[in-house]
Amino acid sequence: MTPPADRSFVDLERAHERLESLYEISKLFARFENVEHTFEPALALLAQTLPLRSAILIETEEGHSRMIVWPSDGLDPEQLREVKKHAEEAYAYLVGAASAESLDIVEELGSTRLPHQEAVQRDPGKRFIVMPLVVARRPLFGALQLEGAQPLDKTDLLFANAIVNQLAVALDRDRAWRRDITRREHAEELGATAERDRVIAESSSDRYEALAADNARLYGQAQQAVRVREQILAIVSHDLRNPLGTILMAAALLTATGTPPETVGKIQRAAERMLRLIEDLLDFASIEAGSLAIKRQPQDPGSMIHEMRASFESAAKEKRLELTAHAEKHLPNVDCDRDRILQVLSNLLGNATKVTPGGGHITLRAEARGDDVLFAVSDTGPGIGEEDAKHLFERYWRSDEAHYKGTGLGLAIASGIVTAHGGRLWVESELGRGATFFFTLPAVDEGATVRG
Repeated sequence: MTPPADRSFVDLERAHERLESLYEISKLFARFENVEHTFEPALALLAQTLPLRSAILIETEEGHSRMIVWPSDGLDPEQLREVKKHAEEAYAYLVGAASAESLDIVEELGSTRLPHQEAVQRDPGKRFIVMPLVVARRPLFGALQLEGAQPLDKTDLLFANAIVNQLAVALDRDRAWRRDITRREHAEELGATAERDRVIAESSSDRYEALAADNARLYGQAQQAVRVREQILAIVSHDLRNPLGTILMAAALLTATGTPPETVGKIQRAAERMLRLIEDLLDFASIEAGSLAIKRQPQDPGSMIHEMRASFESAAKEKRLELTAHAEKHLPNVDCDRDRILQVLSNLLGNATKVTPGGGHITLRAEARGDDVLFAVSDTGPGIGEEDAKHLFERYWRSDEAHYKGTGLGLAIASGIVTAHGGRLWVESELGRGATFFFTLPAVDEGATVRG
Protein backbone atom coordinates (compact mmCIF):
# COMPACT_ATOMS: atom_id res chain seq x y z
CA MET A 1 0.00 0.00 0.00
CA THR A 2 1.38 3.43 -0.98
CA PRO A 3 2.16 5.63 2.08
CA PRO A 4 0.14 8.91 2.34
CA ALA A 5 3.24 11.04 1.81
CA ASP A 6 4.09 9.18 -1.39
CA ARG A 7 0.51 9.47 -2.63
CA SER A 8 0.61 13.23 -2.03
CA PHE A 9 3.82 13.48 -4.05
CA VAL A 10 2.31 11.42 -6.89
CA ASP A 11 -0.87 13.55 -6.86
CA LEU A 12 1.20 16.74 -6.96
CA GLU A 13 3.32 15.45 -9.85
CA ARG A 14 0.19 14.37 -11.72
CA ALA A 15 -1.43 17.77 -11.16
CA HIS A 16 1.73 19.49 -12.42
CA GLU A 17 1.78 17.35 -15.59
CA ARG A 18 -1.85 18.13 -16.29
CA LEU A 19 -1.37 21.86 -15.81
CA GLU A 20 1.53 21.76 -18.26
CA SER A 21 -0.65 19.86 -20.76
CA LEU A 22 -3.51 22.30 -20.25
CA TYR A 23 -1.15 25.22 -20.86
CA GLU A 24 0.10 23.73 -24.13
CA ILE A 25 -3.46 22.88 -25.24
CA SER A 26 -4.58 26.44 -24.42
CA LYS A 27 -1.84 27.79 -26.71
CA LEU A 28 -3.09 25.53 -29.51
CA PHE A 29 -6.71 26.64 -29.09
CA ALA A 30 -5.64 30.30 -29.07
CA ARG A 31 -4.42 29.75 -32.66
CA PHE A 32 -7.37 27.56 -33.66
CA GLU A 33 -7.54 26.78 -37.39
CA ASN A 34 -9.75 23.71 -37.66
CA VAL A 35 -10.34 20.36 -36.00
CA GLU A 36 -7.66 18.52 -37.97
CA HIS A 37 -4.86 21.05 -37.50
CA THR A 38 -5.66 22.15 -33.94
CA PHE A 39 -7.80 19.69 -32.03
CA GLU A 40 -5.95 16.57 -33.14
CA PRO A 41 -2.59 17.81 -31.72
CA ALA A 42 -4.48 18.85 -28.57
CA LEU A 43 -5.99 15.36 -28.36
CA ALA A 44 -2.50 13.87 -28.61
CA LEU A 45 -1.39 15.98 -25.64
CA LEU A 46 -4.50 14.98 -23.72
CA ALA A 47 -3.78 11.29 -24.36
CA GLN A 48 -0.34 11.69 -22.75
CA THR A 49 -1.88 12.47 -19.36
CA LEU A 50 -5.25 10.70 -19.65
CA PRO A 51 -5.18 7.05 -20.89
CA LEU A 52 -7.74 7.08 -23.72
CA ARG A 53 -9.10 4.26 -25.83
CA SER A 54 -11.15 6.54 -28.08
CA ALA A 55 -12.41 10.09 -28.59
CA ILE A 56 -15.49 11.18 -30.53
CA LEU A 57 -16.45 14.74 -31.44
CA ILE A 58 -20.00 15.48 -32.62
CA GLU A 59 -20.90 18.99 -33.76
CA THR A 60 -23.97 20.48 -35.42
CA GLU A 61 -24.01 23.54 -37.66
CA GLU A 62 -26.94 24.85 -39.69
CA GLY A 63 -28.91 21.67 -39.08
CA HIS A 64 -26.15 19.27 -40.18
CA SER A 65 -24.33 16.99 -37.72
CA ARG A 66 -21.01 15.27 -38.16
CA MET A 67 -19.16 12.80 -35.96
CA ILE A 68 -15.37 12.54 -36.02
CA VAL A 69 -13.93 9.38 -34.48
CA TRP A 70 -10.39 8.86 -33.16
CA PRO A 71 -9.94 5.22 -32.06
CA SER A 72 -6.85 3.78 -30.43
CA ASP A 73 -4.80 1.00 -31.93
CA GLY A 74 -6.18 -2.34 -30.82
CA LEU A 75 -9.85 -1.29 -30.68
CA ASP A 76 -11.70 -3.95 -32.71
CA PRO A 77 -14.65 -3.09 -35.05
CA GLU A 78 -17.31 -4.40 -32.65
CA GLN A 79 -15.93 -2.36 -29.75
CA LEU A 80 -15.78 0.71 -31.98
CA ARG A 81 -19.44 0.26 -32.99
CA GLU A 82 -20.44 0.18 -29.32
CA VAL A 83 -18.40 3.30 -28.60
CA LYS A 84 -20.00 5.19 -31.49
CA LYS A 85 -23.46 4.03 -30.47
CA HIS A 86 -22.85 5.31 -26.94
CA ALA A 87 -21.76 8.72 -28.27
CA GLU A 88 -24.77 9.05 -30.61
CA GLU A 89 -27.27 8.10 -27.90
CA ALA A 90 -25.67 10.50 -25.42
CA TYR A 91 -25.78 13.34 -27.95
CA ALA A 92 -29.41 12.58 -28.81
CA TYR A 93 -30.22 12.84 -25.11
CA LEU A 94 -28.36 16.15 -24.77
CA VAL A 95 -30.19 17.79 -27.69
CA GLY A 96 -33.57 16.24 -26.83
CA ALA A 97 -33.86 14.19 -30.03
CA ALA A 98 -36.32 11.31 -30.22
CA SER A 99 -33.53 8.92 -31.20
CA ALA A 100 -29.95 8.88 -32.44
CA GLU A 101 -31.16 7.84 -35.90
CA SER A 102 -33.24 11.02 -36.22
CA LEU A 103 -30.08 13.17 -36.03
CA ASP A 104 -28.75 11.91 -39.39
CA ILE A 105 -25.11 12.17 -38.29
CA VAL A 106 -22.40 11.93 -40.98
CA GLU A 107 -19.40 9.96 -39.76
CA GLU A 108 -15.73 10.79 -40.39
CA LEU A 109 -12.54 9.08 -39.24
CA GLY A 110 -9.89 11.31 -37.68
CA SER A 111 -6.53 11.39 -39.43
CA THR A 112 -4.61 10.28 -36.32
CA ARG A 113 -4.96 7.27 -34.06
CA LEU A 114 -4.55 7.21 -30.31
CA PRO A 115 -1.83 5.03 -28.79
CA HIS A 116 -2.85 1.54 -27.73
CA GLN A 117 -4.12 1.23 -24.16
CA GLU A 118 -5.02 -1.96 -22.34
CA ALA A 119 -8.59 -1.73 -21.06
CA VAL A 120 -9.46 -2.45 -17.44
CA GLN A 121 -12.73 -4.39 -17.50
CA ARG A 122 -14.18 -3.33 -14.13
CA ASP A 123 -16.89 -0.66 -14.19
CA PRO A 124 -16.95 -0.29 -18.00
CA GLY A 125 -19.70 2.33 -17.76
CA LYS A 126 -17.37 4.63 -15.81
CA ARG A 127 -14.86 4.73 -18.66
CA PHE A 128 -16.98 7.30 -20.54
CA ILE A 129 -17.08 11.07 -20.13
CA VAL A 130 -19.53 12.95 -22.39
CA MET A 131 -19.30 16.75 -22.23
CA PRO A 132 -21.49 19.24 -24.12
CA LEU A 133 -20.08 22.01 -26.30
CA VAL A 134 -21.85 25.22 -25.31
CA VAL A 135 -20.83 28.85 -24.68
CA ALA A 136 -22.41 31.99 -23.26
CA ARG A 137 -25.91 30.61 -22.71
CA ARG A 138 -26.30 29.86 -26.40
CA PRO A 139 -27.78 26.55 -27.57
CA LEU A 140 -25.66 23.43 -27.33
CA PHE A 141 -23.89 22.79 -30.64
CA GLY A 142 -21.94 19.60 -30.03
CA ALA A 143 -20.39 17.16 -27.59
CA LEU A 144 -17.08 15.41 -26.95
CA GLN A 145 -16.98 11.82 -25.71
CA LEU A 146 -13.79 10.46 -24.15
CA GLU A 147 -13.39 6.76 -23.38
CA GLY A 148 -10.74 5.86 -20.85
CA ALA A 149 -8.82 2.63 -20.75
CA GLN A 150 -9.79 2.50 -17.08
CA PRO A 151 -12.55 4.06 -14.94
CA LEU A 152 -12.35 7.85 -14.90
CA ASP A 153 -12.68 9.82 -11.65
CA LYS A 154 -13.74 13.37 -10.74
CA THR A 155 -10.21 14.69 -11.20
CA ASP A 156 -10.18 13.29 -14.75
CA LEU A 157 -13.55 14.92 -15.38
CA LEU A 158 -12.31 18.28 -14.10
CA PHE A 159 -9.24 18.11 -16.33
CA ALA A 160 -11.22 17.04 -19.40
CA ASN A 161 -13.92 19.64 -18.75
CA ALA A 162 -11.36 22.47 -18.67
CA ILE A 163 -10.17 21.37 -22.11
CA VAL A 164 -13.68 20.96 -23.52
CA ASN A 165 -14.64 24.45 -22.34
CA GLN A 166 -11.71 25.86 -24.31
CA LEU A 167 -12.59 23.69 -27.31
CA ALA A 168 -16.16 25.01 -27.28
CA VAL A 169 -14.89 28.59 -27.17
CA ALA A 170 -12.40 27.94 -30.01
CA LEU A 171 -15.03 26.29 -32.22
CA ASP A 172 -17.53 29.06 -31.47
CA ARG A 173 -14.93 31.71 -32.29
CA ASP A 174 -14.12 29.93 -35.58
CA ARG A 175 -17.81 29.86 -36.49
CA ALA A 176 -18.20 33.54 -35.59
CA TRP A 177 -15.16 34.35 -37.74
CA ARG A 178 -16.61 32.52 -40.73
CA ARG A 179 -19.97 34.26 -40.24
CA ASP A 180 -18.16 37.59 -40.03
CA ILE A 181 -16.40 36.93 -43.33
CA THR A 182 -19.77 36.21 -44.95
CA ARG A 183 -21.23 39.41 -43.47
CA ARG A 184 -18.28 41.45 -44.69
CA GLU A 185 -18.56 40.05 -48.19
CA HIS A 186 -22.22 41.04 -48.13
CA ALA A 187 -21.31 44.47 -46.76
CA GLU A 188 -18.79 44.93 -49.57
CA GLU A 189 -21.53 44.20 -52.08
CA LEU A 190 -23.74 46.78 -50.39
CA GLY A 191 -20.81 49.18 -50.33
CA ALA A 192 -20.33 48.77 -54.06
CA THR A 193 -24.00 49.61 -54.59
CA ALA A 194 -23.64 52.64 -52.31
CA GLU A 195 -20.60 53.76 -54.28
CA ARG A 196 -22.53 53.59 -57.56
CA ASP A 197 -25.31 55.65 -55.98
CA ARG A 198 -22.73 58.17 -54.81
CA VAL A 199 -21.32 58.53 -58.31
CA ILE A 200 -24.81 59.12 -59.68
CA ALA A 201 -25.42 61.70 -56.97
CA GLU A 202 -22.15 63.48 -57.84
CA SER A 203 -23.24 63.83 -61.44
CA SER A 204 -26.57 65.35 -60.39
CA SER A 205 -25.68 68.34 -58.23
CA ASP A 206 -23.35 69.70 -55.60
CA ARG A 207 -26.05 69.16 -52.94
CA TYR A 208 -26.27 65.46 -53.69
CA GLU A 209 -22.48 65.29 -53.80
CA ALA A 210 -22.20 66.61 -50.26
CA LEU A 211 -24.96 64.30 -49.05
CA ALA A 212 -23.36 61.24 -50.63
CA ALA A 213 -19.96 62.16 -49.18
CA ASP A 214 -21.43 62.55 -45.69
CA ASN A 215 -23.25 59.24 -46.00
CA ALA A 216 -20.08 57.50 -47.15
CA ARG A 217 -18.13 59.02 -44.24
CA LEU A 218 -20.79 58.05 -41.69
CA TYR A 219 -21.02 54.56 -43.17
CA GLY A 220 -17.27 54.13 -42.81
CA GLN A 221 -17.32 55.38 -39.21
CA ALA A 222 -20.19 53.05 -38.33
CA GLN A 223 -18.41 50.07 -39.90
CA GLN A 224 -15.23 50.90 -38.00
CA ALA A 225 -17.14 51.22 -34.72
CA VAL A 226 -18.81 47.85 -35.28
CA ARG A 227 -15.47 46.20 -36.07
CA VAL A 228 -13.84 47.66 -32.96
CA ARG A 229 -16.75 46.57 -30.75
CA GLU A 230 -16.71 43.04 -32.18
CA GLN A 231 -12.94 42.78 -31.70
CA ILE A 232 -13.19 43.91 -28.08
CA LEU A 233 -16.05 41.52 -27.36
CA ALA A 234 -14.16 38.67 -29.04
CA ILE A 235 -11.19 39.30 -26.75
CA VAL A 236 -13.37 39.60 -23.64
CA SER A 237 -15.69 36.68 -24.34
CA HIS A 238 -13.21 34.19 -25.74
CA ASP A 239 -9.56 34.99 -25.09
CA LEU A 240 -10.04 35.98 -21.43
CA ARG A 241 -12.13 32.89 -20.68
CA ASN A 242 -9.30 30.48 -21.51
CA PRO A 243 -6.86 31.68 -18.83
CA LEU A 244 -9.70 32.05 -16.34
CA GLY A 245 -10.68 28.42 -16.89
CA THR A 246 -7.05 27.43 -16.30
CA ILE A 247 -6.93 29.51 -13.10
CA LEU A 248 -10.08 27.88 -11.72
CA MET A 249 -8.79 24.40 -12.54
CA ALA A 250 -5.41 25.16 -10.98
CA ALA A 251 -7.17 26.41 -7.83
CA ALA A 252 -9.17 23.20 -7.59
CA LEU A 253 -6.00 21.14 -7.97
CA LEU A 254 -4.23 23.21 -5.32
CA THR A 255 -6.90 22.17 -2.82
CA ALA A 256 -5.91 18.53 -3.32
CA THR A 257 -2.23 19.33 -2.69
CA GLY A 258 -2.71 20.86 0.76
CA THR A 259 -2.68 24.57 -0.11
CA PRO A 260 -4.50 26.56 2.64
CA PRO A 261 -8.22 26.83 1.78
CA GLU A 262 -8.26 30.60 2.39
CA THR A 263 -5.59 31.09 -0.29
CA VAL A 264 -7.44 28.90 -2.79
CA GLY A 265 -10.70 30.67 -1.94
CA LYS A 266 -9.24 34.06 -2.80
CA ILE A 267 -8.08 32.78 -6.20
CA GLN A 268 -11.45 31.18 -6.95
CA ARG A 269 -13.48 34.23 -5.88
CA ALA A 270 -11.35 36.58 -8.01
CA ALA A 271 -11.65 34.32 -11.09
CA GLU A 272 -15.39 33.82 -10.60
CA ARG A 273 -15.88 37.59 -10.29
CA MET A 274 -14.02 38.10 -13.59
CA LEU A 275 -16.27 35.50 -15.23
CA ARG A 276 -19.37 37.36 -13.95
CA LEU A 277 -18.03 40.61 -15.40
CA ILE A 278 -17.47 38.91 -18.77
CA GLU A 279 -21.02 37.56 -18.72
CA ASP A 280 -22.31 41.08 -17.99
CA LEU A 281 -20.49 42.49 -21.02
CA LEU A 282 -21.76 39.70 -23.27
CA ASP A 283 -25.34 40.04 -22.04
CA PHE A 284 -25.33 43.79 -22.60
CA ALA A 285 -23.84 43.39 -26.08
CA SER A 286 -26.64 40.92 -26.93
CA ILE A 287 -29.27 43.33 -25.61
CA GLU A 288 -27.77 46.20 -27.63
CA ALA A 289 -27.77 44.04 -30.77
CA GLY A 290 -31.33 42.80 -30.14
CA SER A 291 -30.12 39.19 -30.07
CA LEU A 292 -30.56 38.27 -26.40
CA ALA A 293 -31.47 34.58 -26.21
CA ILE A 294 -34.85 34.15 -24.49
CA LYS A 295 -36.44 30.70 -24.06
CA ARG A 296 -39.93 31.16 -22.67
CA GLN A 297 -41.95 28.61 -20.76
CA PRO A 298 -44.74 28.87 -18.15
CA GLN A 299 -43.11 29.45 -14.76
CA ASP A 300 -44.48 29.72 -11.23
CA PRO A 301 -43.71 33.21 -9.81
CA GLY A 302 -43.87 31.96 -6.24
CA SER A 303 -41.24 29.27 -6.77
CA MET A 304 -38.84 31.82 -8.30
CA ILE A 305 -39.35 34.21 -5.37
CA HIS A 306 -38.69 31.52 -2.79
CA GLU A 307 -35.72 30.12 -4.73
CA MET A 308 -34.10 33.55 -4.64
CA ARG A 309 -34.77 33.93 -0.94
CA ALA A 310 -33.09 30.58 -0.24
CA SER A 311 -30.04 31.44 -2.36
CA PHE A 312 -29.46 34.76 -0.51
CA GLU A 313 -30.32 33.53 2.99
CA SER A 314 -26.72 32.96 4.10
CA ALA A 315 -25.55 36.35 2.73
CA ALA A 316 -28.40 38.07 4.57
CA LYS A 317 -27.51 36.32 7.85
CA GLU A 318 -23.89 37.44 7.54
CA LYS A 319 -25.07 41.06 7.42
CA ARG A 320 -27.78 40.52 10.09
CA LEU A 321 -30.55 41.28 7.60
CA GLU A 322 -34.11 40.00 7.80
CA LEU A 323 -35.05 38.51 4.41
CA THR A 324 -38.67 37.60 3.68
CA ALA A 325 -40.57 36.46 0.59
CA HIS A 326 -44.29 36.46 -0.13
CA ALA A 327 -46.31 35.43 -3.18
CA GLU A 328 -50.06 35.82 -3.52
CA LYS A 329 -52.05 32.60 -3.58
CA HIS A 330 -53.27 31.28 -6.92
CA LEU A 331 -50.96 33.49 -8.97
CA PRO A 332 -51.00 32.70 -12.71
CA ASN A 333 -47.82 31.40 -14.30
CA VAL A 334 -45.64 33.88 -16.17
CA ASP A 335 -44.35 33.44 -19.72
CA CYS A 336 -40.60 33.77 -19.25
CA ASP A 337 -37.08 32.39 -19.42
CA ARG A 338 -36.63 31.23 -15.82
CA ASP A 339 -32.85 31.61 -15.75
CA ARG A 340 -33.01 35.14 -17.14
CA ILE A 341 -35.65 36.28 -14.64
CA LEU A 342 -33.72 34.70 -11.79
CA GLN A 343 -30.76 36.73 -13.10
CA VAL A 344 -32.87 39.90 -12.77
CA LEU A 345 -34.02 38.99 -9.26
CA SER A 346 -30.47 38.09 -8.25
CA ASN A 347 -29.22 41.47 -9.43
CA LEU A 348 -31.92 43.39 -7.55
CA LEU A 349 -31.57 41.29 -4.41
CA GLY A 350 -27.77 41.45 -4.55
CA ASN A 351 -27.87 45.25 -4.75
CA ALA A 352 -30.34 45.41 -1.85
CA THR A 353 -28.11 43.17 0.27
CA LYS A 354 -25.09 45.40 -0.42
CA VAL A 355 -26.76 48.74 0.42
CA THR A 356 -28.94 47.73 3.39
CA PRO A 357 -27.19 48.21 6.76
CA GLY A 358 -27.12 45.49 9.43
CA GLY A 359 -30.44 45.01 11.19
CA GLY A 360 -32.35 46.08 8.07
CA HIS A 361 -35.12 44.28 6.20
CA ILE A 362 -35.41 43.10 2.59
CA THR A 363 -38.67 41.84 1.11
CA LEU A 364 -39.43 39.96 -2.11
CA ARG A 365 -43.01 39.69 -3.27
CA ALA A 366 -45.10 38.75 -6.28
CA GLU A 367 -48.72 39.68 -6.92
CA ALA A 368 -51.26 39.83 -9.74
CA ARG A 369 -51.54 43.12 -11.61
CA GLY A 370 -54.10 42.99 -14.45
CA ASP A 371 -52.73 40.80 -17.25
CA ASP A 372 -49.29 40.83 -15.63
CA VAL A 373 -47.57 39.57 -12.52
CA LEU A 374 -45.77 42.26 -10.52
CA PHE A 375 -42.47 41.41 -8.82
CA ALA A 376 -40.98 43.71 -6.18
CA VAL A 377 -37.74 43.85 -4.18
CA SER A 378 -37.86 46.31 -1.25
CA ASP A 379 -35.10 47.30 1.16
CA THR A 380 -34.60 49.60 4.14
CA GLY A 381 -31.35 50.99 2.78
CA PRO A 382 -30.33 54.62 2.23
CA GLY A 383 -32.73 55.17 -0.67
CA ILE A 384 -32.12 56.81 -4.04
CA GLY A 385 -32.27 60.50 -4.84
CA GLU A 386 -34.56 61.80 -7.58
CA GLU A 387 -31.68 62.84 -9.84
CA ASP A 388 -29.91 59.49 -9.44
CA ALA A 389 -33.14 57.60 -10.16
CA LYS A 390 -33.30 59.25 -13.60
CA HIS A 391 -30.02 57.61 -14.65
CA LEU A 392 -30.24 54.37 -12.69
CA PHE A 393 -30.87 52.08 -15.67
CA GLU A 394 -28.32 53.69 -18.00
CA ARG A 395 -25.29 51.64 -19.02
CA TYR A 396 -22.04 52.15 -17.10
CA TRP A 397 -23.71 54.70 -14.80
CA ARG A 398 -23.00 54.56 -11.09
CA SER A 399 -24.06 57.04 -8.46
CA ASP A 400 -21.39 59.02 -6.64
CA GLU A 401 -23.08 57.77 -3.47
CA ALA A 402 -22.55 54.08 -4.33
CA HIS A 403 -20.37 52.35 -1.76
CA TYR A 404 -19.79 49.05 -3.58
CA LYS A 405 -17.94 48.08 -6.75
CA GLY A 406 -19.51 47.09 -10.05
CA THR A 407 -19.50 47.62 -13.80
CA GLY A 408 -22.58 49.83 -13.87
CA LEU A 409 -24.21 47.32 -16.23
CA GLY A 410 -26.29 45.22 -13.83
CA LEU A 411 -29.48 47.31 -13.84
CA ALA A 412 -29.15 48.08 -17.56
CA ILE A 413 -29.00 44.33 -18.25
CA ALA A 414 -31.92 43.66 -15.89
CA SER A 415 -33.98 46.31 -17.68
CA GLY A 416 -33.09 44.83 -21.08
CA ILE A 417 -34.08 41.33 -19.98
CA VAL A 418 -37.44 42.51 -18.62
CA THR A 419 -38.13 44.58 -21.75
CA ALA A 420 -37.32 41.57 -23.96
CA HIS A 421 -40.07 39.71 -22.08
CA GLY A 422 -42.61 42.46 -22.78
CA GLY A 423 -42.48 43.90 -19.26
CA ARG A 424 -40.98 46.98 -17.66
CA LEU A 425 -38.65 47.71 -14.71
CA TRP A 426 -38.75 50.82 -12.53
CA VAL A 427 -37.84 52.08 -9.05
CA GLU A 428 -39.68 54.04 -6.38
CA SER A 429 -37.58 55.57 -3.61
CA GLU A 430 -36.84 58.50 -1.33
CA LEU A 431 -33.51 59.36 0.23
CA GLY A 432 -33.31 57.90 3.73
CA ARG A 433 -36.43 55.75 3.29
CA GLY A 434 -35.25 52.72 1.33
CA ALA A 435 -36.10 51.71 -2.23
CA THR A 436 -38.41 49.31 -4.06
CA PHE A 437 -37.65 47.95 -7.51
CA PHE A 438 -40.66 46.73 -9.48
CA PHE A 439 -40.93 44.78 -12.71
CA THR A 440 -43.80 43.15 -14.57
CA LEU A 441 -44.04 39.99 -16.66
CA PRO A 442 -46.96 38.89 -18.85
CA ALA A 443 -49.14 36.26 -17.22
CA VAL A 444 -49.66 33.08 -19.22
CA ASP A 445 -52.87 33.04 -21.23
CA GLU A 446 -54.03 29.49 -20.50
CA GLY A 447 -56.08 29.47 -23.70
CA ALA A 448 -53.11 30.32 -25.93
CA THR A 449 -50.00 28.38 -26.99
CA VAL A 450 -46.95 29.45 -25.01
CA ARG A 451 -43.91 30.34 -27.05
CA GLY A 452 -40.95 27.98 -26.80
